Amino acid sequence: MSQTGSPTSAVMNSLLNAAQEEGIISQDTRDMMCVSLNDQTLAGCAGVDVEDIESNDVTLVTVIVDETGSIAGCEQDVRQGQNEMVKSFVDSKQRDSILLGQWRLYDPKPYHSYLPVSQATLLDASNYRADAPSTPLYDRWIDAVTANVAYAQQLRAAGTPVRSICVVLTDGGDNSSTHRATDCLKLNTDLLKSEQFVLAFIGIGDAAEFNRIAKSMGIPAGSVLVAGSSASEMRRVFRLLSQSVIRASQTGNPSQAQNNFFS
Repeated sequence: MSQTGSPTSAVMNSLLNAAQEEGIISQDTRDMMCVSLNDQTLAGCAGVDVEDIESNDVTLVTVIVDETGSIAGCEQDVRQGQNEMVKSFVDSKQRDSILLGQWRLYDPKPYHSYLPVSQATLLDASNYRADAPSTPLYDRWIDAVTANVAYAQQLRAAGTPVRSICVVLTDGGDNSSTHRATDCLKLNTDLLKSEQFVLAFIGIGDAAEFNRIAKSMGIPAGSVLVAGSSASEMRRVFRLLSQSVIRASQTGNPSQAQNNFFS
């Protein structure tokens, strides 16, 4: 199965221009995304060649996982939960239609761009260590979502219907981004208005704080999940996430899944 390579900045700008013309994003959002482009975002928006996609439509799933030191007590539980999530995708009837892109929260380099779930990276001690020094939540959200928008645009241009699901899991608020919550709010408002995206937030810790952070980023309350840090809670989080993604991938209109994504 072949993959498209990382696009050049010029190609990326063209894809974002097309997304604006189709009403996926506004001009202001496009301008912000174009200014924010970096090598990691370009690498993240590669994916399976459209001719090799074995489905009539596609669900692009973007998952960002926190690896900062504060979540170190959950390190093995995060690995296990993520691996069980990938297995759930592989075992589902939707496996051929789900393409998964996986990102770290601190390290700007994605684990991989959009791959069939059978080829997704599983987390282990060699590739996931909870030892990062800070939480650039807003920067990584914009990087990863920009990659999703661009690759989805490539698929739409080739005639493949696409729905997108973007999820971040974190145990802390932003403390090192160059972007602000209002930048995420601008982007997320556009994407939700397009009715092509489901945006979700998983917080490990204080419910009031994470609900506030998600709201400031423009993520609807029905797509916010807050959990504790025990092993059983980590299993529950990833189980709910995989179930929610599979359910939403069966929905013709992603907006129907947005307000009760984790229900």
